[in-house]
Amino acid sequence: MKITYDKKVDALNVSLRAGVVAKTVEVAPEILLDLDKNGNPLYLEIIGASEKIGKKNFGKVIVGKKFLNLFSLA
Repeated sequence: MKITYDKKVDALNVSLRAGVVAKTVEVAPEILLDLDKNGNPLYLEIIGASEKIGKKNFGKVIVGKKFLNLFSLA
């Protein structure tokens, strides 16, 4: 899994696994999930991430047991 943050467009991108995207589903407003032909998730994009996560908590995201500083990803 690879997580990146694009500060210019305020988008958090999570690459879950390699594969060919067959379909993109908007699971919530401005939250897109790319799926392969078998419906397996490949990639997640959250547009407007700082607003959705909250600017106060934006630098304090925990994924699993790992602390993730999103500002360092920009």
